[in-house]
Amino acid sequence: MQDIWRMLRAPDPDIDDVVRRELLSQSAEAARVSNLLGAGLVVTTLAVLVAAHAPGAGVLVWCALVTAWTVFFHHAVPRLIIRRPTGSPATLGRRFTVIEVFSGLIWGSVCVLVRPGEDRPELIAVPVAVVMLANAANLLFCNATPVAYRGYHVSAATMSTVGLASQGFWSLVAFIVFGALGAPTLARYGYRQVAGARLLARQNALLADEVRTEREAVEQINLRLSEANAELAHKATRDPLTGLPNRALFFDHLASALVRSRQVGRRLGVIYFDLDRFKVVNDSLGHGAGDDLLCQAGARISAVLRSGDVLARLGGDEFVVLTGDRSDPTGGVGVAERVRRVLEEPFLLDGRPVQVSSSLGVAVDDGFSTGEQLVEFADVALYRAKQGGRNQVAQFRPAMLDPIDVAGATDPSP
Repeated sequence: MQDIWRMLRAPDPDIDDVVRRELLSQSAEAARVSNLLGAGLVVTTLAVLVAAHAPGAGVLVWCALVTAWTVFFHHAVPRLIIRRPTGSPATLGRRFTVIEVFSGLIWGSVCVLVRPGEDRPELIAVPVAVVMLANAANLLFCNATPVAYRGYHVSAATMSTVGLASQGFWSLVAFIVFGALGAPTLARYGYRQVAGARLLARQNALLADEVRTEREAVEQINLRLSEANAELAHKATRDPLTGLPNRALFFDHLASALVRSRQVGRRLGVIYFDLDRFKVVNDSLGHGAGDDLLCQAGARISAVLRSGDVLARLGGDEFVVLTGDRSDPTGGVGVAERVRRVLEEPFLLDGRPVQVSSSLGVAVDDGFSTGEQLVEFADVALYRAKQGGRNQVAQFRPAMLDPIDVAGATDPSP
């Protein structure tokens, strides 16, 4: 008993306006449904009283009042309470309490209007049962708004007491008063349970929103970090002028490509080349034109390479191509010729055509050399192509590494 009393006397939950509005809307909607179900109680009461030959005038008046109020309640509550989000919870609560007070007066008037008389005093049990059932339904459906429920219960009990006392049924008056004393406490307990559950749901929803917001913020940070890392990785592996792979990325790709090609017995070729007399273009037209020439050259070469070929800029006007073209039995000489021919076509620089050429050296993987050695071999062949008059392709041969050949493989002019 002490535990029950402690629960009944515990303080009400400290809820905010959002929860108050939710509880009010819930209670108003439940009361509207309860009033619709009350129509069945009216019909049943009318049938019982008519069958028992109770005085019909008062019964019909009460049935008409309840029916009219049910129609009003069904249409007024949604408009005045449920669909008024702009009103404060306190204002809506007072409005709902007034409506519930009128409901209690109308339902309690059954004890005033139905007067069975001295010949059939037992019929008074029917109005009393109606009042108690209506009170129980209101307690069940409106416990989320204890003030409105107490307003209903007090008005219904007062009206019932007046009717029963005027007919001399004092024992029933005591029964009604006893119910009036106990029901508000039960309503308060029910309100505390409903409000506590709704408050917990509200707190959980707010916590979920905070967690969702934090997660979205973390995702945004991760996205920005990923984008920053991708940008850094691009800058670390790409030539800033042409956007082509740089020296570091090319040598990484060359090392892994050598391993794969040797496993399947495929020949790889490295083409090392530069633009003949690039310095002349820079000196005569400016570095801007030289940069434009490098970008156009990179775009042209990429257009004639196959999807498996890799073009990189090593620095200045020096480029390198890694090729494994199966249709080229020379191991890259055919690809080098395509590059040489496309670079012979005039470039449009500063609004005027400029014609340059290229010298290319090709080194084919012998199955033993490292990637760095293959690039060095292609570089040696490149200088042999320059020594031979430029605008040509030279394929590396081991004899080019002889001291005499190396000493002679120089570029006599820019």
